[in-house]
Amino acid sequence: MNKFIKIENLPLIFRFGELLDVSRGTLSRRMLSYGIRKLLAEKKLFRVSKGTYSKTANVFYIAQYIYKGYIGLSSALYLYGLKTEVESSVYVCTSHPMKSIRVLDKILIPVNVSDMQFGTAFATVEGEEVLLSSYAKTVFDIITNPKHADYFDMYRAINAKPLSKEDWLEMLSYALNTKLANVRRVGYVLEGFAPAWFLSRLLHISNKSNGISYFFKHKSLNYSSSWKIYDSIGVRRWANAR
Repeated sequence: MNKFIKIENLPLIFRFGELLDVSRGTLSRRMLSYGIRKLLAEKKLFRVSKGTYSKTANVFYIAQYIYKGYIGLSSALYLYGLKTEVESSVYVCTSHPMKSIRVLDKILIPVNVSDMQFGTAFATVEGEEVLLSSYAKTVFDIITNPKHADYFDMYRAINAKPLSKEDWLEMLSYALNTKLANVRRVGYVLEGFAPAWFLSRLLHISNKSNGISYFFKHKSLNYSSSWKIYDSIGVRRWANAR
């Protein structure tokens, strides 16, 4: 059957329906199904989801392709070489809510950042070009998505690779265009790391409102009077992580 479906002629990732359209009049659905099953058995193809297949086992490439987003959070830190532990999940930032799926030995977790700007870069991973968040956007996304964040990893990364002036300017552009709770989260988390001018801009925004914010859960724990925020997680306990 490989004489009917040549692996080198297949796209890196494709849907069965696309293959059927291309092969219309040449190969029947039954023949194509048989060929796909044979390639799967030979480990030349990998099933991504129902009707979707990949020639590559690169889960980072698959994740950003399937979700039309960019690799982010602790997964981006891993690709930057700032995290050495291999996780069972791959985080991909998307422009709208989507469901998680399991691919090969990983769970692909989409994180909706539709209300925030996209700041991206490229990295070559296992021979394929992968879209991921810029370093500043990675830190920003971790701070503002506590449900999926690993703050130990984030602080360890910042201590190993301090943000540059350009990174802080980029971070400020995100902070100036987000909701008040995120402004306070960013200022609170990065106090002691960020330059004075950066914190001053965020404090100016924070002080315009007397309302109280919460870092994650609405619990009255670990109150920061300077940032008017409750931190039920106790995020800053990891500030010296190495």
